[in-house]
Amino acid sequence: MRDAPDGRGATARACRLSLTGDFDLVMDGRGISLPHSAERVVAYLGLAPRPVPRVKLAGILWPDASQAQAARSLRTALWRLHRASARIAEIHGDRVALTPAIGVDLADALELTRHLLDEPSDDALAQLPVLIDQSELLPGWDDEWVVADRERLRLLRLVALERAAERLLQLGEHGRALEAALAATFADPLRDSARRLVVQIHLSEGNVAAAVRVYDEYRELLLNEVGVEPSPEMQELVCPQATATRRLT
Repeated sequence: MRDAPDGRGATARACRLSLTGDFDLVMDGRGISLPHSAERVVAYLGLAPRPVPRVKLAGILWPDASQAQAARSLRTALWRLHRASARIAEIHGDRVALTPAIGVDLADALELTRHLLDEPSDDALAQLPVLIDQSELLPGWDDEWVVADRERLRLLRLVALERAAERLLQLGEHGRALEAALAATFADPLRDSARRLVVQIHLSEGNVAAAVRVYDEYRELLLNEVGVEPSPEMQELVCPQATATRRLT
């Protein structure tokens, strides 16, 4: 996965590549339709942190083919890219790279994620809806290199959402904090730390019944899915309130 935006993060660019959600390539404001073999080349280059050797690119994208067959497939895909637009890919000797003019949406997401993980500034928190609404990386693609980056992005997004929710809770912005925490629980319903944040936000607002309801629903889900109780931290957070609430009912 690309580790830095590498100058490609401007969302308003006329040339952009979307890898979160469905594959989408726009050049000079015009959508580019590509065969899937060529899409895979563009996607891999969009995720790569630097130009990729042709031999490596061919071997990764066509792992079941012989070296000669993979090389031919790569040549065909690159020809199709050039035919669609000469400005999609660049060849530097034996290496291939995505043209730097193409902005990659994933670069923006990673940059925002890092800002939220390091120290959630006001500017980073203002961009939180981008992370909340973010789709997973290339859903439906089952290539090993996509699956690995998809999981890495998923985990980074979860931690960033929790970090943002914690900061917003500290600032007393309960609504925005709850939105971020709920996005994390939607992405991973069994994630204890995200559920705890939802409970903490409800308790901070004085909504004890809501906090207990979240705990009860989570406990039932956890027992049904993996046969374990919520963490001790979660139980310590909720059980006194739960006991008091149930006495009243």
